[in-house]
Amino acid sequence: MRDAFQQKSTNAGHRRSPSKCRHRMAQTESPRIHRLPESLVRKIAAGEVIERPASVIKELVENGLDAGARRIRIDVIDGGRQKMRVVDDGRGMDRMDVELSVERHATSKMSSPTDLFTIGTLGFRGEALASIAAVSRLAIETRTSSDDEGTRIVIEGGVRREFGATAHDVGTAVEVQNLFFNTPARRKFLRHSDTEMRYLTQAVVQLAAAYPDVAFRLTHGDREILDLVAGERRERAAELLNAEADELLWVEKSGGEEDIRLEGFITPPGLCRRSRAKQFLIVRQRPIQSRPLVSSLYAGYGSLLPPNAHPQHVLWLDLDPRHLDVNVHPTKREVRFAREREVRQVVQGAVREALHVPEAPAFIQQENRTYDSPGFHVAERPVNEFRGEMERELEQMDLSLLPSTTPSSEVVHEGQEGQSVLAQARKSGVWQSHDKYLLMPLQDGLLIVDQHAAHERVRFEQVQDMLASEGTASQQLLMPLTVDLNPVEMQTFQSSQDLFGRLGFSVREFGPSTLLVEAIPPELRNWGNGDIFYQILSDLIDELEARSEPRDAMAASMACHTSIRTGDRLDPREMESLISQLLDTREPFACPHGRPILVKIPLTEFDRLFHRT
Repeated sequence: MRDAFQQKSTNAGHRRSPSKCRHRMAQTESPRIHRLPESLVRKIAAGEVIERPASVIKELVENGLDAGARRIRIDVIDGGRQKMRVVDDGRGMDRMDVELSVERHATSKMSSPTDLFTIGTLGFRGEALASIAAVSRLAIETRTSSDDEGTRIVIEGGVRREFGATAHDVGTAVEVQNLFFNTPARRKFLRHSDTEMRYLTQAVVQLAAAYPDVAFRLTHGDREILDLVAGERRERAAELLNAEADELLWVEKSGGEEDIRLEGFITPPGLCRRSRAKQFLIVRQRPIQSRPLVSSLYAGYGSLLPPNAHPQHVLWLDLDPRHLDVNVHPTKREVRFAREREVRQVVQGAVREALHVPEAPAFIQQENRTYDSPGFHVAERPVNEFRGEMERELEQMDLSLLPSTTPSSEVVHEGQEGQSVLAQARKSGVWQSHDKYLLMPLQDGLLIVDQHAAHERVRFEQVQDMLASEGTASQQLLMPLTVDLNPVEMQTFQSSQDLFGRLGFSVREFGPSTLLVEAIPPELRNWGNGDIFYQILSDLIDELEARSEPRDAMAASMACHTSIRTGDRLDPREMESLISQLLDTREPFACPHGRPILVKIPLTEFDRLFHRT
């Protein structure tokens, strides 16, 4: 039988031999389930807790705070990629605790399941040190007040290398070197040292906001980034918000059954800025992120908040821990409120009371809306004689007589069709509508150009070229402007100072948290009191967090702030120049942020609206 089968296989040249078939079946079988090695388990667990150097610093500083530290020093080299060291004057650990501290799920902060509902410390899972030790070289030196000598332990990649006695002051020093040295896939995703340092600084600043009675010092190489002395809440808030203490508004309110209490400081509407960098929300001494609560804060300002401005604030919220779940996120950045509605009411009410904003009646709390009547600004020579008459007739037209269907339109993209549209646009006239859009007739329809997006694209490529060159001229300010920055903004400026110089800014440091702006780019619009400088920094921070290249991030921000705006009326020459410049760009179809610039309404759509089909 076997011979017959083999003979048949031999005769059928296109069929596989039995041995090859068996080999293929073995390849497609599911692998058997097996236990992972402990070393791999530790690396996987570390990936959930330790994302980057900032995660390490956050965990180590939190440990120091939980140990009652009054002074914490953080020293960093190469953005934390090479080395991080955190020293605190807390209670320290004895020999037995040190040995257990680097084991997974070993903690002094919980002992029973019910403790999950009354967590009063920043850490509680017992994962941090074990996770750090699994992916770095970790060294701990510590001593308690009751011990005559300290203890030192060194763990490298989860393997103990040293353990014994050492001389050390009361407290703990933790040093982390070569983060992710044994997980190359994780290490290659670390950003430039300046970017990592910005994340790290933000983590420290958030904890400093939560603990104003603790002194913090942060250095990067030989540069001091942060030096905050222990003090009262008002002084710490003023330092973090770069404001005079007496400029801040105190907010205070209780809610629920008097078990929800909010205290803190906000900036008055006139000091609100375009940057969100100075917003600190603390719940039971834990820095958190919460869109619902921040939304309630904005609602408290109501119409007093200037357009595109953001409140700066440091708010401390306290409530019964049984109504708060802090165990919903691996990094503990988010929390869940059992009584969120009541908490939001407290936040909004506290802000209203501080600003003396009356509560609006329910029937007028809906958003007010205004609608402009149609108005065209025509700007092309062949139709000059019809300009005034057309504007008057269009403004008087009853739009309710038009069909209610929405016209179909097409975003113009790169490709053969897009190139055809661009070729026609070069020969077409141009009108302006509503000081917002440019209208251009095509052979088979109408081209609509977003004037701000178009000029953004033009300016973006101009600024890119400028940054790649030796720079541009500057316009000297009659009165130099002092600019106060928080640590994250200062770190961002210092790492991008060369780019600011190439754009035409002349800026020098005037203290640990102050800059002196002496000259600005000539084309910078609406410089005013320097708010635009803050906005450029804020945009730069946001773009860098989105993993943009520094040059592209700076170019996008500068393009936005030096471009024609919605509401700017253009004369015929300006329109023609803008279209000509747009058509000469490398990417004329989308602005730097990805929004479309060109939209085409086909002629067939007009025919349909006028019932000509």
